[in-house]
Amino acid sequence: MTDTRTRILEEATRQLAEGSYATFTVASVRDALGISSGSMFHAFASKAALAAAVYVTGMAHYQRIASAALARGNTAELAVRSLIRAHLGWVEDHRGLARFLFSTLPEEVMSEAAAPLAAHNAAFYAALDAFYASLVAARLMPKLEMTVAHAICMGPVQEYCRQWVRSRVLEAPRRVAPLLENAALAGLASARTKKAHRRAKGVDA
Repeated sequence: MTDTRTRILEEATRQLAEGSYATFTVASVRDALGISSGSMFHAFASKAALAAAVYVTGMAHYQRIASAALARGNTAELAVRSLIRAHLGWVEDHRGLARFLFSTLPEEVMSEAAAPLAAHNAAFYAALDAFYASLVAARLMPKLEMTVAHAICMGPVQEYCRQWVRSRVLEAPRRVAPLLENAALAGLASARTKKAHRRAKGVDA
């Protein structure tokens, strides 16, 4: 059953990466693999369940790559650069899957994905918390909520990738890595400078 499930998941990933959830069908996966409807629905009870499995598997793979990148930097600055390069590289290497992950999926899919995704997210967010704490310790940024720090560091990177997977920009993600790395470091440093300035004026505690 594991082999059949894996084959179904791999084929569904291929089809969703090449198309969209709206046009995706369980029957198309079944026919591509030449298996019975019974085998399909024994492995995945619905189209939403299958798409959710693709979503969770894709996100988990990205998170493993990103988490490994966090540990590769010998300094805080190199860790920032490593994370950004890992993100850009993963999207470039998995363009269709990234487009699927970036898409707005129906509630039925996200409901199916919620529980298994939460387990992966907990470990990834813990790694990000530790990462941003290390940037504070290295004086690359002030103490901020992780979501704010991540938005400053990775927001432009994520937006560029969203535009690239939709062919709205042509330059491959890896080619713009140095620019986005420098922008992230400048943004984090700017947050530090602005917070220090506000404190000096008595605006912020």
